[in-house]
Amino acid sequence: MDDRQWIQCTPSEFAWERRALDYLRTMLPSKEPYRAWANAEFIGLDGSVNEVDLLLITPRQMVVLEVKSWSGTLTGDAGTWQQSHRAPVDNPVIGVTRKAKKLKSLLAGQPALRGRRVPWIDAAVFLSDPSLDVQLTPEGKANVYGRENHKG
Repeated sequence: MDDRQWIQCTPSEFAWERRALDYLRTMLPSKEPYRAWANAEFIGLDGSVNEVDLLLITPRQMVVLEVKSWSGTLTGDAGTWQQSHRAPVDNPVIGVTRKAKKLKSLLAGQPALRGRRVPWIDAAVFLSDPSLDVQLTPEGKANVYGRENHKG
């Protein structure tokens, strides 16, 4: 994706996140109507500050994408995920879905969108480490993506 369509809002302080975003940028088309904003933030109607690793505009939808650069083995289902060397956590799709809903509510209240339909905003997780052994259930893999050469 070229510079006209990719906006780096703030540089990531994490090398793993910069590598993941660089990879995603190479995978996205440099054509209309694609757009991406990396490391963006918005304040929800509830006053919460919401960090977005990547906000994508595609021909069909907007996508709030959370980048996870986890390693080892990943198991889990729609509710809980566990890396082989860490404590269980909520499936991150749940949290990024909440962010997408907050963004949709924020956009719906903007004067520029009065009387217009707010576009669908989807949520997804990108597992950026190609060596991660993904052993999620089919339900746990919903809205989860990895690199083309991803293990698992």
